[in-house]
Amino acid sequence: MKAYQFIEEKEIKELETMARVYEHKKTGAKVLCLENKDDNKVFSIAFRTPAEDSTGVAHITEHSVLCGSKKFPLKDPFVELVKGSLKTFLNAMTYPDKTVYPVASQNDKDFQNLMDVYLDAVFHPNCLDNYRTFLQEGWHYTLNKEGKLCYSGVVYNEMRGAFSDPESVLERYTFHSLFPDTSYGNESGGDPEDIPKLTYDAFKAFHQRFYHPSNSFIILYGDMNMEEKLNWIDEAYLQEFERISPHSEIARQQPFGKMVEESQYYPISEKDSSENKAYLSYNFVLDAGQDAKKSMAFSYLDHALLSGPGAVLKQKLLEAGLGEDVFGGYSDGILQHYFSVISKNVSEERAGEFLQLIQDCFLDAAENGLDHKTILAAIHHDAFQYKEADYGSTPKGLVYSLNALDSWLYGGKPWLYLEAEALYKELMEEVDKGYFEKLLKEYFLNNPHSSLLRLLPRKGMTEQKEEKLSEELQARWQAFSPEEKEQIKKVKEELTLYQQTENTEEALKTLPVLSRKDIKREAESYPYQEESLGNRKLILVPGESKGVLYLRLQFHTDGLSEEELSYLSFLKTCLAYMDTENYRFQDFNSEIYLHTGGFSVDLTAYPDFVEKDRYTGVLALDFKLLQGELKNAVEYLEEMLFRTVYQEEKRLSEILLEAKSRERMRLEGSGHSYAVTRAMSAFSPSSHFQEQIKGMVYLHFLEELEEDFRKNPKALGEKLTALSKKIFSGERLLLAAGGDIGIFEKEKKELTDFLGRRFPEKEDWRETKFAGEKERREAFSTTSQVNYVATAGSFQGEAYPYTGSLKVLKVILSYDFLWKNIREQGNAYGAMCGFGRNGESFMVSYRDPNVQRTLEQYRKVAEYLENFKATELELNKYVIGAISELDMPKSAYTKFLLGLSCYLSKLTKEDLQRERDELLDVEEKDIRNLSAYIKRAFQEKALCAIGNKGELEKAKAAFESLEEI
Repeated sequence: MKAYQFIEEKEIKELETMARVYEHKKTGAKVLCLENKDDNKVFSIAFRTPAEDSTGVAHITEHSVLCGSKKFPLKDPFVELVKGSLKTFLNAMTYPDKTVYPVASQNDKDFQNLMDVYLDAVFHPNCLDNYRTFLQEGWHYTLNKEGKLCYSGVVYNEMRGAFSDPESVLERYTFHSLFPDTSYGNESGGDPEDIPKLTYDAFKAFHQRFYHPSNSFIILYGDMNMEEKLNWIDEAYLQEFERISPHSEIARQQPFGKMVEESQYYPISEKDSSENKAYLSYNFVLDAGQDAKKSMAFSYLDHALLSGPGAVLKQKLLEAGLGEDVFGGYSDGILQHYFSVISKNVSEERAGEFLQLIQDCFLDAAENGLDHKTILAAIHHDAFQYKEADYGSTPKGLVYSLNALDSWLYGGKPWLYLEAEALYKELMEEVDKGYFEKLLKEYFLNNPHSSLLRLLPRKGMTEQKEEKLSEELQARWQAFSPEEKEQIKKVKEELTLYQQTENTEEALKTLPVLSRKDIKREAESYPYQEESLGNRKLILVPGESKGVLYLRLQFHTDGLSEEELSYLSFLKTCLAYMDTENYRFQDFNSEIYLHTGGFSVDLTAYPDFVEKDRYTGVLALDFKLLQGELKNAVEYLEEMLFRTVYQEEKRLSEILLEAKSRERMRLEGSGHSYAVTRAMSAFSPSSHFQEQIKGMVYLHFLEELEEDFRKNPKALGEKLTALSKKIFSGERLLLAAGGDIGIFEKEKKELTDFLGRRFPEKEDWRETKFAGEKERREAFSTTSQVNYVATAGSFQGEAYPYTGSLKVLKVILSYDFLWKNIREQGNAYGAMCGFGRNGESFMVSYRDPNVQRTLEQYRKVAEYLENFKATELELNKYVIGAISELDMPKSAYTKFLLGLSCYLSKLTKEDLQRERDELLDVEEKDIRNLSAYIKRAFQEKALCAIGNKGELEKAKAAFESLEEI
């Protein structure tokens, strides 16, 4: 490879990977090759992009470069790739100091196509000549229905949503307080108040400086010919550039001589009390340089002090009444790492007490020792996860690539955080030698490079900011000359026309697309076996799992009332987090993670695809086990299910307050999920179940439960004790095992004895029949500046059978109609839809500035489908996009859960094959025929919108009720 200078190589044996580092001779582009036998190949190119202000230029550039390029002159090649690629990952991410463009695919041809499109996008984007992309993705002036001047733009609205979340606001101020003199003191995503200060010229200058090979970090991972790929990258892109000096190095914040203090504000609603609603945050820099051992150790100090079950600092803060919820911890992934301790819902007057308690706790732990078992358990858990390498839907190659940047970006070795096996072993040996206590003394005690933040509640803050912005913009409008006003209107009209203009056939043909012939016809299935263990039914789902056994005990919820389901959701939160007869809960968790691969509790519902008015609700307990660990799991199950002490009122109070806090945080971050579940709960059996256990009903349930607990704390423990006896019975139990079944066969005697002793009754596995209820049109206002707008319904009926073409429809609507009309023209951050096998359907927007306009767009979907036309090339893309989602690589654990889901939902191999055939054979007329499905499903009987009160008020005619949360 004559264009590259070989730098060094390293064999990473535990990842079965050979790592090689190169530098492109002409430009200085840095290259890392991670070569192994993984067919899920990953390519990424990253640029150092320090934020020199808070206009969000790095974020807006990330969005904009994916909107067409020199070689691929479409308006939105990113969307076309989502529609028509077999990608296993496709996205772009803006971090505080870097922007990363990763893609992944198992298909060689597809992988090459993705690399080509992404490299052309970052190096030759059309946005440098197309001002309209900047307007759409960044910000622009617009006139609302009342004729008033407003700001809009995709990133602008995305960040308005982010800044509606107090935890996100606090994180922004934490960066600013600790790193005021560096780029970390600015908001790389963009502060909504600063985004409109960004000019098009500054945007172009940013790209010219930072999006250059001399500032790039290229990573190739997987099973491929690295020499061939690197030579192609040189010939197709790198060789045309000359080396420059981008001066992108991340500046280091000089240490403080003393702690700084700041106060900031976040909005609460008028009906909320501001008493004890402050956030107190103590933050300090852990500047250990490029030291992987210390970095890993800091994460275990986080576990022992703050994040782990019964963490000592968290417990002391809760016991002192210093907050209803305590979180934070160790943050890495930037040049200088830091640690935060955050107390939520506390009096600001207690800041001094908060700070003193933290320092006292650090001192006590340093002098008298930490809980070593807790640290060992955390190390064991991470070592297991590292070996298993199960990162869900995220390709492990992407995880490794991002980990490499955590050191490589700052001049360190790219494998610094990839080689972990020896470090786990070394740290386990260090636990009893005082290593962690020494780190506490050196880095945590009285660290002057620190900050104390108070984030204080302010009523009406959202409305005040909106009113102030409106006044400023109206004054600006009045000051504009008639020519300037006309120009604003003209620019907006041109932008709208541009957004409504379709890509030309010629432009579409530039994008390489796979053919349906490249797709395998055979559907992936998830075979299971129905066996017996003693007198009990057993479902086995064998699979290749690297010597890991998955054990799952499921208890059905039939016969439980709606209120009992909500109590069961809270009980799930308590399992393994309360004392038992033989363990303190801190010790119990440590025992579990020291002697198993991990434990989790799940509460979910499986729809019945045959009897569609039925579902199976289950409370499931899962263990991941290596050989020899099944007997440990049995011991822990017995302790958890039959010896938990639910009457400990102090501990119940802690769990209850944290559960309420986290549920509210989830609402603020995932309002679209709440809106969809709420809208569908009237007619969907499984959504009705979800609404009781993690929806709006559950949020209200926790608020009322807290009030009741204050009046009568004894009642909750009694309720949980009675419910545990009711749910943990042999009649409700179904046993399942997956992964390495050989382990199960060798060690099942312990489990058989336990089941015979504790669950002698024969299982009576039952589904729940759902009667349905009146559909609702509801709106819920929060202090958010944006909205989440959902419409839902069902096409269920003999005339509307589920078909694989609905998977294609999902792609068409999500990345064509909804993308164009709600994201591009409506400037929402996103929009999505779904169609279930039982007919359950939804459309929802995400971080959306509109409500009324979005509902109007939903009404146009049926007509759009009636007139649907697509060339064979376009239809091909939709099909491949749908197959891509279907064929996403699945871990052994995921396959185990899918096999179990097929069994419980009565989904057969033949069903999966039929749906795949219908998907692959879809024609234009099949999509047009689906307009009848849309008309039947979406009749505006089930609507739910969550968000900005002002926008909801404007659309209140669409809703039966508007409730303030």
